[in-house]
Amino acid sequence: RGRVRRQRQRVLLQGVCGLQGRRLPVGTPAASTDAARNRRQGDGACPFRDREGHLAKFKQYWRWFARSGHKPRTVAKWVIVIAEQFDAEPFNRGWCFNVGFALATAMQSASPDISPDMMVKFDCAVVQDIDYLPEGDVDYSDCKSPTQLSAEIDRYDWKTPYLQSGGGIVGMSPQHWRQINGFGNNYFGWGGEDDELHHRLRLNKLLHGDCYPFCKKSDKRVGVKGISIKRPPKGHGRFSGAFMHSANHTKRITDKAAYEQNLKMMNEIAAGGGRWKQDGLNSLAFRIVDAGVDKTDAAFGITYLHVRAHRGKSRFELHGMQLAVPSRLCESGGGGAWSVETFGSEIPWNIAALRGKAAKMLAPRGRPCAMNFVLVDRRRNVAKVLSGEDSQLLMVFYRSLSSPSDDGLIIADARSRSELKAAMEAAGALVEPVVEYSMCSAQLKQGGPKYALFHGPSCSGAGWNSMDRGAFFARAGPKPGLFPVTWCDNPKFWTQRIVKGESCPKHWGGLTWEHGGTFWASAGEAFCVGSRADASREELRFSRVLPQSRCGGSDGFQHEFSFSGVTESFTAPSMVVCILQNAKKEVRIRPGGKECHKEGFTLRAVLQARRPIAAGHSDARLCVESSAQG
Repeated sequence: RGRVRRQRQRVLLQGVCGLQGRRLPVGTPAASTDAARNRRQGDGACPFRDREGHLAKFKQYWRWFARSGHKPRTVAKWVIVIAEQFDAEPFNRGWCFNVGFALATAMQSASPDISPDMMVKFDCAVVQDIDYLPEGDVDYSDCKSPTQLSAEIDRYDWKTPYLQSGGGIVGMSPQHWRQINGFGNNYFGWGGEDDELHHRLRLNKLLHGDCYPFCKKSDKRVGVKGISIKRPPKGHGRFSGAFMHSANHTKRITDKAAYEQNLKMMNEIAAGGGRWKQDGLNSLAFRIVDAGVDKTDAAFGITYLHVRAHRGKSRFELHGMQLAVPSRLCESGGGGAWSVETFGSEIPWNIAALRGKAAKMLAPRGRPCAMNFVLVDRRRNVAKVLSGEDSQLLMVFYRSLSSPSDDGLIIADARSRSELKAAMEAAGALVEPVVEYSMCSAQLKQGGPKYALFHGPSCSGAGWNSMDRGAFFARAGPKPGLFPVTWCDNPKFWTQRIVKGESCPKHWGGLTWEHGGTFWASAGEAFCVGSRADASREELRFSRVLPQSRCGGSDGFQHEFSFSGVTESFTAPSMVVCILQNAKKEVRIRPGGKECHKEGFTLRAVLQARRPIAAGHSDARLCVESSAQG
């Protein structure tokens, strides 16, 4: 340990976060000026969305890790790129990594918003999940060969989930990332991108690991390279989620169609297909919505770059969003003339900034006051109330818009959330649609099936199957006459504990549980919930939900309660429709937003309409046809 190690070059951490750094010579005091010159600088990028709680904890933890996490220190300066997926699509971890890598390498082919001065010099790029943090003795500058740094994860009994896993925290040189063409860009929702990473490495002969950590000493595969990704020796790849357990996890999409598409791509590359050559860094296309630098932790050698990126080549014109403020907003009776302005260069990213912007517009004419907002999507003709009770709603609204400049409108209002809701209800404009849920089961190797509730009309795939008569509707929020039902997830065995009420027990059956979701159901016996708490094996301790009145049985389940769904219906709101025509007199009807500006077509009309299935009794059918005059 007293010998000076060969200096390595800079490191880029990508994935959930990224770093770039210089390796410190072993045994050199950290305070040495000469040593400081020789340290590696660090840069990184993190796939990110709706994880503000995790990000705050990550930053807190990284202050410690940057200074004391690995001895001797191998990274002196960290530039961590938070790459946020800014759209309404399911989360795409691989695409976010590619965005961060493209920014750090100033890859202008990926986005016209990238400039050469964004280039960051580095020698290692590491993809990491934000909710799993390294213990001491994890070396982020180790990337001569592609390496899965997270070789020992707490939730998998200090192993990886399986031998061919390519997920978690993975580091390699930028040359190797380019050689495998990064991640695939089209893995939405529930996994697949990490398994494909294993095959991208395999097809490029970059697997330098054997059967560790799944083989015994007598295993003939010990020392045989090319079986799996290289992993650090035991004790040097420990990652834990314990520090993050108090932060809410973002649920991955459980859409069966998305899962099956992911599985189709996985099977293609597993069979040796060449799609990976065209799907990845070389096909990446995005626009930068917003970017900023945070040097709050500069004393720890950490700089954060936060970029919000929108998929595709078209600009996401959020600066053109309109904010409307009545001049007498804070006076009794309200009303008066209106001030309407676009956001311009200063986009409000939270309700405090939005209130500040509205107050500036109000200042020349009236006094400031407490205010809430109505968020209007003019293409779909729907609106939501924004108050301080839901800090994420503004971001969700921004991302949901097809074309913010054309579709988005925010209206300032001095009334409270409850007063605005009552006003909408009095006008017959309040819609509280019911939500569909599915009962699903998956076969276990021993002990019969396990059960789960899924939000949506189908199960996730991944071995989960829908039950006959197992679909029902419920409310996502409280309403008189209904009671709450909550499902709790066990992250170790992917099982559920289902309870009556809005909260989950932290411990039950000797296992830990996290809040999964809550719905409000009606009294009845259409469905039942039962639980098995004293099974001999931990993985068999869970709840089941069945489409029958009682859930007890000889298999150890005890009936707990029954419920029924709700049967309310609603009329779908109208939407904006555009009528287009090209030089050949061909007519197209498209939903509003970007589709109103289709290349080669001229906009002829914009109107409100409903789909035929949602038509009301007073609605008239509209036909569009070409006349002799066009």
